[in-house]
Amino acid sequence: MAPCGIGLGHITRSVPIAEELRRRGTEIVYSTYLDGLDFAKQNHLPTFEAVPINFKVTSDGTIDFKLTAATSGFSLGIRTFLRQVTHEIKYLRSFRPDVVFSDSRASSLVAARLLRIPVVLMLNQFRVDIIRRPTGRRISLFDHLFFFIANLGWLFIRTAIALVWVRSQIILIPDLPFPYTISLGNLAIPKRYNGKVKLIGPIVDDNHKFTGTESQIKRRLGLHGTRPLVYAAVSGPRVEREILAHLLLQSFRGFSREYDIVLSRGDPNGQRTSRLLHGMIVYDWIENQEDFIRASDVIVSRAGHGTIMKSLMYGKPMILVPIPDHTEQYGNARRAGSLQVAQTIDQNKLNHETLESAILEVLKNPQYRGHSTEIMRTATSMHAIGTACEAISSLAGSP
Repeated sequence: MAPCGIGLGHITRSVPIAEELRRRGTEIVYSTYLDGLDFAKQNHLPTFEAVPINFKVTSDGTIDFKLTAATSGFSLGIRTFLRQVTHEIKYLRSFRPDVVFSDSRASSLVAARLLRIPVVLMLNQFRVDIIRRPTGRRISLFDHLFFFIANLGWLFIRTAIALVWVRSQIILIPDLPFPYTISLGNLAIPKRYNGKVKLIGPIVDDNHKFTGTESQIKRRLGLHGTRPLVYAAVSGPRVEREILAHLLLQSFRGFSREYDIVLSRGDPNGQRTSRLLHGMIVYDWIENQEDFIRASDVIVSRAGHGTIMKSLMYGKPMILVPIPDHTEQYGNARRAGSLQVAQTIDQNKLNHETLESAILEVLKNPQYRGHSTEIMRTATSMHAIGTACEAISSLAGSP
């Protein structure tokens, strides 16, 4: 299992698949890095430490493409990628797997194919884009020139990445069928590869799910049974998580007592017990996130694909705060907004007033809950974990 280690979305959607495979008698080992590695260590998963790769961010969490290019330019990026591939080959020769499952990891895919090991690839972003220019600030003439050249160069890199993705035998898309596909703008997969693409639906671990109505689940979680529950699920890479957690703590201060508010800081190395802070219930990390999502009336989160999928699986409308200048999250947020299941707040506009106004709009306008419930019916008819396990098992012993 080779999940991308930037943020926690990739490894947390890989684990339910791995656990089901393990129940079926499969031996599993992980290869990941950064946030994914922290999660794996915290959960005592057998893991190889992969060579890390990441993008740079500014002090407010905005993706800094100039700094990323300066510190990890083309030549350095190629060298890092080759180091990743070399390490993956060493790990694969050590473990000798029958199948490699890559969640958005090009290096693991390349290493496996060089060793003639079959690969199942999972992703929700086949076409990787970068921004045309930074948002939220004026830029100089030099910056305009930089982004013009960067976007031209990225066309070649994007094409090269796509050529790597299609080297896998099976491509799993953990998304919903049209017209409900959230990552629609990032799935420009050439039609000639349609035969290896499987759209499998949201990956949700139901092993520890409470049964009962929303009110009953709230009471079992120690929450008020009648007030609307706002669940703020912070996610993403460490710096971006810390920034959003801080902003939400400030924005929720003095919030109306008509709501129950639960905030998870998304830190897998943090405490599992809750504390009361400014009228909110705050966790560093929540193990049974699905229970809180099911009990909630509205979800506040980044616009990561995994959290959106989980929210829609349980028919919950959302308030989304994309990572600044993160093209995938912008696309996810726009798509969720067009389906009228989410409101979006720019991070630089997130405060008490904008957050309370957005939550009130989502809760008072029945279309948000109605559209979310409609999509939930499609989501619950799909069985992503089982489909993924069948796809992986089907390749065991294949060249």
